[in-house]
Amino acid sequence: SVTHGDLKNNQYMLVGNRYLLGDFNRGRFLRKHRTTGLPCSYTIGKNDAKYRSPEEYRYDELTAKIDVWALGSTIFRILTGSTVWSGHKTKAIQKKIAKTNATPPLPEEYEDAESASPVTKLLVKVMYEMCFIADPETRSSAKEVAEYLEKEAKALGVDNFDVEDPT
Repeated sequence: SVTHGDLKNNQYMLVGNRYLLGDFNRGRFLRKHRTTGLPCSYTIGKNDAKYRSPEEYRYDELTAKIDVWALGSTIFRILTGSTVWSGHKTKAIQKKIAKTNATPPLPEEYEDAESASPVTKLLVKVMYEMCFIADPETRSSAKEVAEYLEKEAKALGVDNFDVEDPT
């Protein structure tokens, strides 16, 4: 397993017609436990910002599932145009997330599932039912999220995720 450890919107670069992920300074290759064969956990010393998982702000042992929570924060930004917890003080939100497992509130205009587009419904579902799950043991894996998005995108008629060339 590999974990990036710092997924956020400004870590992606558009190269040609694809987004690539950069800045692996917090990334870790996760070794497997000799007995169980499962990936080992790890720690990171400083957890800033407002888009991280509850376990990061509690300084618990970490797994690759922190990237799935951060993916939810990235999807939130793509969908709403705002960062998670916009307008809230960073330290106060970090404490709230650590203590209560708080998830970022969805702006009202995205809460009406009846009038939402199929893509909006899909992204909201992925954020709140796969990514923003407090317990990392029950949070979806990156592979599970990717497979689900691919399956649902095909059902919506999306065959590839290439970015159209604006020129």
